[in-house]
Amino acid sequence: MLRLLLALLILATSPPARTGGQEVGTVTRLASGWDSGDRYMGIRLLGSLVLSGDERLAELSDLAWDRDEGILYAVSDRGWLLHLRPQFDYQGRLSGMVLLRGMPLLDRKGRRLKKWQRDAEGMAATGADNGIRGDTRLLISFEGRNQVDLYDPDGSFQGSVALPDALREPGLYRGRNKGLEALALHPRLGLLTGPELPVRDHSIPIIDQSGRRWRYRTFEPDGALVALETMPDGAVLVLERAFTPPFSPWVITLSRIAPDEANAGTELPARLLARFDSTEGWRVNNFEGLARHRGNRYFMVSDDGGHPLLETQLLYFEVLPERRSQ
Repeated sequence: MLRLLLALLILATSPPARTGGQEVGTVTRLASGWDSGDRYMGIRLLGSLVLSGDERLAELSDLAWDRDEGILYAVSDRGWLLHLRPQFDYQGRLSGMVLLRGMPLLDRKGRRLKKWQRDAEGMAATGADNGIRGDTRLLISFEGRNQVDLYDPDGSFQGSVALPDALREPGLYRGRNKGLEALALHPRLGLLTGPELPVRDHSIPIIDQSGRRWRYRTFEPDGALVALETMPDGAVLVLERAFTPPFSPWVITLSRIAPDEANAGTELPARLLARFDSTEGWRVNNFEGLARHRGNRYFMVSDDGGHPLLETQLLYFEVLPERRSQ
């Protein structure tokens, strides 16, 4: 009996067993005076990390959450697809990240994409929230080629997605490297995407799978559309990034728009949710990826560009209900 009690005591006081993978997340603060749990404008900050320890964590461009598998997928400009597992504390705040595995994106012949083909920018998951394990597929947009391809989570190519003629218009893009960066899967409108930069008037077209379009007017003069994510009520969360090297600050804005069939062809009013300005104490850089986790909680990731002075940052936050004036 004494041996049994000792064994139970040892078991109860032992640390939890590791589930495999590499711990790659270090808790950080993106601004002094702002902590996890604080309300900032229209969002609540729920933790931030610096991701490091593996070269495949460089140049991350977008995220997708797989609820059925409990995996956060990340895709990079270098053509890597990573499987990550976020860790949370007892208050539900982000406290760590585990890299489970990573694999290169492959072409239709099973070979790694050539360097000029690897510029993956946007990602959305399908079959990731239906209670069925093993049927998730990933839609990935490629900026230089302005196309969307379907992938298995193991990186294998499954086919190309037919895009509307509206996305083939030569005057839609400011340049070869200013193509399809943002990508979301909407329950009614299907795929939503658009060029990174406006051609004129600070107005960027957002186009759905049938060719309908809406206009998003940037908050900043040099703002770029870098990520879209569907919200629980059918609205769309917009991530805008502004930076003009070498002297301009990083300005990251989050806003909410509500495209639908009835307002197609119009400029959408956007409600500003948060604005992070590096000249105002925010230690932010090139944020360009979004993924909804659960409810109105989201992950947001930065692309370090492979630059040694920049970080791969991951922010977890909640969009709060709009405050009504009395």
